Amino acid sequence: MEETTAQEEVHQLPPVDFIGYLTNLVETARLYLEGIPNPETDEIVINLPLVKHIIDTIEMLEEKTKGNLTAPEANFLTNTLYELRMGYVRTISRQETAAQQEGQTEETEEEVSTENTENPS
Repeated sequence: MEETTAQEEVHQLPPVDFIGYLTNLVETARLYLEGIPNPETDEIVINLPLVKHIIDTIEMLEEKTKGNLTAPEANFLTNTLYELRMGYVRTISRQETAAQQEGQTEETEEEVSTENTENPS
């Protein structure tokens, strides 16, 4: 009885099309750009190598499907690829800025610690 229910659910899924397939790839990439919680640690995980792989995959699809897409499909592919690239660059930039700020904070703390040990008041 349960097999019938599972099969019925599969049949209710929308048909696979190019935009739907790209949407699945893009949504996965967006999740990993924004970060998803690790279920074991609740730490937010940003997976840039996976996002880069998805971008590379979409670039490959763009190249392989050139001339074979409808105008809406081609526009969707171009726009979403641009959005993902920009999101990827912004995420890297945010991480670099955060790392620099963290490094400056650590340097300041070390300077204060050194001053306190050299000149105890």
